[in-house]
Amino acid sequence: MNDPWLPADFTPVSTVGLVSDTHMPLRLRCWPAGLAEALAGVDLILHAGDVGDLWVLDELSQHGPVVAVHGNDETPEAKLGLPLQSIISLAGQRVLLWHGHYPDRIDELTSRTDERLAPKLERLGQRGRRAGARLVVTGHWHIPLIHEAEGVLIVNPGALGTGNAISRQLFQTVARLYIGPN
Repeated sequence: MNDPWLPADFTPVSTVGLVSDTHMPLRLRCWPAGLAEALAGVDLILHAGDVGDLWVLDELSQHGPVVAVHGNDETPEAKLGLPLQSIISLAGQRVLLWHGHYPDRIDELTSRTDERLAPKLERLGQRGRRAGARLVVTGHWHIPLIHEAEGVLIVNPGALGTGNAISRQLFQTVARLYIGPN
């Protein structure tokens, strides 16, 4: 690839494990029983933020190399040690890994007053397009989804950590992304 701004390509990656919102150990004390099976054979793991303690990434790395960003609900060490976003290349395609929250607390709380999903997806698509990404891997909402906005594919693997005092989460989810030659 001739793009000087494109980071090192992770090719020949073909299977990527997508994880977000582990919130360990505060909201998740131990890994769910099926996690090892869900991540078996992945070439790379992308963690889309709200990691919790940084040892979480060490444990995930037993299943494959990990690239992670911080979220809005992190330990001070995770906020200092992890970037807000990361742009990587998979099979020559630029991928934006971003938790999806507003860095400014007031903006974040204001965004939560609008419960509609469409404007949030549009915002993710716009951010991905500005980054030159074809794919945005995000977290934050604890809702697994795949959607295309602004010509950008948005994937949210959902969450492993449980809900909080305001919302209850019934399912723990991760995702697998398969990268083909095209």
